[in-house]
Amino acid sequence: MPKPILISISPNTDVTDVFLAFKTIFKPSKYKFGNQLNLLSTKLKKLLNLKHCYPLNSARNALYLSLKILDLKPDDQVLCQALTCVAVPNAILWANAKPVFVDTIKNGFNISLTDLTKKITKNTKALIIQHTFGQPDKLDKIKQICRQHNIILIEDCAHSLGAQYNHKPVGSFGDLTVLSFGRDKVISSVFGGALLTNNSSFAKKIDQHYHQLKFPSAFWIFKQLLHPIIMAPIIPTYYTFNLGKLLLFLYQKTGLLSFPVSKQEKNCQISLPIKTLPNALAALANHQLNKLTQINQSRQQIAKLYQQAFDIPSASPGSIYLRFPLLVNQPQKIINLAKTHQILLGNWYRPIIAPQGVDLKKVGYKQGSCPNAQAVSKKIINLPTHPKMTLKQADRIVKIIKDHVNH
Repeated sequence: MPKPILISISPNTDVTDVFLAFKTIFKPSKYKFGNQLNLLSTKLKKLLNLKHCYPLNSARNALYLSLKILDLKPDDQVLCQALTCVAVPNAILWANAKPVFVDTIKNGFNISLTDLTKKITKNTKALIIQHTFGQPDKLDKIKQICRQHNIILIEDCAHSLGAQYNHKPVGSFGDLTVLSFGRDKVISSVFGGALLTNNSSFAKKIDQHYHQLKFPSAFWIFKQLLHPIIMAPIIPTYYTFNLGKLLLFLYQKTGLLSFPVSKQEKNCQISLPIKTLPNALAALANHQLNKLTQINQSRQQIAKLYQQAFDIPSASPGSIYLRFPLLVNQPQKIINLAKTHQILLGNWYRPIIAPQGVDLKKVGYKQGSCPNAQAVSKKIINLPTHPKMTLKQADRIVKIIKDHVNH
């Protein structure tokens, strides 16, 4: 029986990551303090050619802090694209402003410049650009629009660490840059993120908040370190008499494993207080950051195979393809079919504001306001590109999808 292929559930974690987590979990004195945080900041500043870096306990909190320092008022608007996670509009709402959703390009995953210009008003203060699935957006034109209208540009690089646009790192174009080290992002510390900037005025404002932050509790850090260790037996047994699924359910039920998005967040409530990224999780992020080039080259090779198999033109040359998006008829039928072959595919972004269960009215999304994005959300599936994938496994996925289409 072929090995199961899972698009999520710690997709980046290999034996060395598990060993590091296991070793670190027995060093509680190093949970909060140590040299890993400064080391991570130094590496990220060098990678993105930015002067200031602030590691935090989550990307959603990094995004929230990027907006909080702008001193937004209730009438102020922040533009963000449809096809996104609830964490994005939530951060805008928490920062006391109003999210305004911008449509995507037709049959695409990044923002429509035409709709963007239509939705700019005198109350527009900031724009969040997402680089969906690690495909860089048109940053030169977007920067020009932002300058023309005096709009702060925030690059949300949750999907795109290591991607490039015009031979420059994505994340180095905006006024503020947000990174994610979530469990299924480009690199992972289970929970974690960072806020970066070159703007000294913004840095001073961030400093005022950042130096007052505390670390998460030792128990919370312990649970995140436990995550890759627990996942090690879950992944290979996920479809073996559903043992892995059962273990995952039990660990989540007992609270030893946390959900990536909480029930409170789906209802637009803050659920994760803003904290500094602890030393122990910075160590996990550093370990994966050392493998960033290798990880992304592997993703690009697998994406190239998918492009050739499905006759899809290449996206921007600097794309890293965190996941490979594919538009198909009957997407859920294909996802269900793949499960019978022990393959778990993804469904970002179906619904249009993920995950399932988000109250669209509460996040400010109006049905019909982004027709291209809504059309995409009805047809999208995600194919895995993570570094544990092989070309042989990618070929297997292609064959299953093509056999379905031909029948």
